Amino acid sequence: MLPLPLKSEYLEYKKDTDSVAAWLASTARKCGFPADQLKSGSWDTLDTSSSSTKSSRKKGKARKAASAVAQATKKAIQGVSKYIVAIADYPKLAKYIADTADPSVTVPDNFAATIDRVISVRSGFGERLAEHGAEPDTEADLKHFHFVEVLKKVRDALLPRMSSKASSSTEAKAAASDEISNRFAGLAVEESSQAFLDAPDVERPSQPTEDKTIYEAETLTELEEALFSYTLVMNDLVRIRATIRWIWENYQKGLFDIAAAAVATDTALALARGIIDEAEPNFKNFEKGTWGVQHGFFIGCCLRKGYDINNISPDDAFHEFYDLADECFINAHHLLLSFADLLAPDHLPLMKEGFFGYYEPTLNRDDLPGHAKFKEDQILLMEFLSDLTVVSRLIPSYPVEDEFMRGVKEMDKTGNVSFSLVFAAQTFLDIHHLLRADVSRGSKFMQNEIKHLSETLKDHLDYHKKNKLRIKNWPERMDDMLRLVFKQGQEIVADPVYQCKVHYYRRNKLPIGPSMRPNRFLDYSPVLAGLNLLSYRGDMYSIGLDVANAWGTIQYGTHLYSALQNEKLVDPQFWHDLEMAQALLPDSSFFPGGNAPKTRKKYLDTFILQMGAAGVPRGIKKGLPVSSIFVEKYLRRTEVPWTPENIHDIVSRSGFEAKGELGKGNLLMWQIEEKDQKDIEKKRALEVKGKKREEYLRPDELIQAAVMALHAEVTEMSFPWLTLHKSCWEMMKLVKEKNHQRLSQIFGSGYLNDKSQMPFVIGYIFMTTCGECPGHLRTMDLMKQAAEAIKQYVTRGSGDLCLEQFAEMGHPVQFVNEEELIENNA
Repeated sequence: MLPLPLKSEYLEYKKDTDSVAAWLASTARKCGFPADQLKSGSWDTLDTSSSSTKSSRKKGKARKAASAVAQATKKAIQGVSKYIVAIADYPKLAKYIADTADPSVTVPDNFAATIDRVISVRSGFGERLAEHGAEPDTEADLKHFHFVEVLKKVRDALLPRMSSKASSSTEAKAAASDEISNRFAGLAVEESSQAFLDAPDVERPSQPTEDKTIYEAETLTELEEALFSYTLVMNDLVRIRATIRWIWENYQKGLFDIAAAAVATDTALALARGIIDEAEPNFKNFEKGTWGVQHGFFIGCCLRKGYDINNISPDDAFHEFYDLADECFINAHHLLLSFADLLAPDHLPLMKEGFFGYYEPTLNRDDLPGHAKFKEDQILLMEFLSDLTVVSRLIPSYPVEDEFMRGVKEMDKTGNVSFSLVFAAQTFLDIHHLLRADVSRGSKFMQNEIKHLSETLKDHLDYHKKNKLRIKNWPERMDDMLRLVFKQGQEIVADPVYQCKVHYYRRNKLPIGPSMRPNRFLDYSPVLAGLNLLSYRGDMYSIGLDVANAWGTIQYGTHLYSALQNEKLVDPQFWHDLEMAQALLPDSSFFPGGNAPKTRKKYLDTFILQMGAAGVPRGIKKGLPVSSIFVEKYLRRTEVPWTPENIHDIVSRSGFEAKGELGKGNLLMWQIEEKDQKDIEKKRALEVKGKKREEYLRPDELIQAAVMALHAEVTEMSFPWLTLHKSCWEMMKLVKEKNHQRLSQIFGSGYLNDKSQMPFVIGYIFMTTCGECPGHLRTMDLMKQAAEAIKQYVTRGSGDLCLEQFAEMGHPVQFVNEEELIENNA
């Protein structure tokens, strides 16, 4: 079952209210509405272009990306100002528009539809307050219903200028307004409104093009207004929470890679933060801020469910009504506030394992009473918050940062517990509740893969040093970079958090308990484990292809292997490792023009083109169009604003398309052919040009598409490219040995000046096949000897070295017939 959509109810409502205010103000202003009749007495605006933010200096791509965003933002706000439209002005603006003598002024149908939606939302919410158990507040109720009445007056005043279709619809809705059920207002902790989920994409009214002012609706400051906004936000967060659970349920089944699940989760949390940051300022003026509004929401939920809370203390309520408190994120918030009280600049709040008790993940959580569930949350969260504080204060260079860590750093700096941190903490607990004892599997998988990738890196460095291999395309400083990446891999596996804590205990002469162990930090957080793995994979993928491009080994080896297959001197799919590389990378990475040559003359011509100008081989084009963006974010710390628009743009780059359905067990991520990919990109560009953002942005689909696109790229990203580079070099050495005597006879004893010219052997062999060698000799003898060399290399067990390593890393590969796969999957 797929989760509910992430479409933001709060942001949709805010867009509606702002668009109503903007159309009223801009249209009335265009018609000549006098400024002295406004509540503010003026059309003067707030300046939004003078604010500035400080940022640290970035390097390379990150600096270019940040600069591009900054320039775009500067251009967007240049000459733009903001005006807050007072609610008291709404009826006057509407009447002025209705009374204008200009017959061309009409009310667009989308304005009528938008104001109807706002009235529906507000009316329904007021009626539900009593159901939620909220005590009546006559003054607040009057202000709330006053706003509804203001909107109705605006609608009624503008009816004569609406189209017949819009006015008929509006009159019908106005007559039935008391019966309209609010599609937003049902408490999110029970069930999201299906009407909202099924609602079509909406179009809102636009203001006159010549008016560049940004108009926003006045925000009410009453508690009831805060509860209204909070309820909409909760509806959004519940759907995001369901999507995250869906991700980890499928991870638990083995359907998603740990890094893909981690990135998708952190991206969903970033989207949630965007919604929360938009709404949270509405709560700051109330007692205890967000916590006070949240607690009022929770009490209302308790009353609605018929719970007797009069004789239960607030602390006991978390235990007695645990499940409801969990649904409202109360437990996570309460624990975070408790931990925040422990933070002091001169004190590191280290929590020894067992201080709050011992977590028993083998127990069936469903059988536990509320107080035992709360105790589990307390143990998990307080111990992990302690470790996150260690990272915040003592390990500023920790390899990656997720939303939870970001929130803790902010809390440690300011002392404030943001609601986005509450949601991140709740997600941390949810993953533990679902995975239980299996939660550490992600950390173990990460450690195993990083160890294997690090070993391929060390083996590469040792192999080149032993054989004294050096090429001008790969100076010594490049090996220094490889050694640094190897060291980073060793440090991740060794657990810098554990090492830092041990050093802190020894420096302060504190006893180190036997329960403190390495990698508990990542055992507790599969999200951070996955992000660390993504980061290291990103480095190793770049290194592997950079080495292959500098030496040309994989490309040249593929040229010879393809020619031998074409001549039927080796069997199809004989060399599994090289077959795998060809399956992962587009043909254009190996052959200029994207097609393997089929004639003996073309073998040579294409090989010469592949060698490139000045001996610099044509490079393999790096792929991973989706993963590479996230690698930039987590590895390079590039600041990327995770909006639905940005995520859509990233996911749309995927080189895979989904066939089948995950829920039915027949989903395949099908690699798109290179020639088809270009057509698809053109088609997507045209589709985007013809669409408005609201028409194609479905955040739930974006997160699902993101996790599947990331998972589809895992094989290419994790493949041991350095091992294949070494294998291709070893193969070429064997081919040279088999043909050394003949090559010396034809081209002279000095046919190679040094080891770096090893690939020339393949070119010489191709020259003999088409008669373009000294004496115009034309022979297949050297090709046949090359075939024998490859057969010897593969049959001795070297043709599957990469796939064996890949399987040991946790990525077993099985070759299947494409037609059979499609038939079995139908």
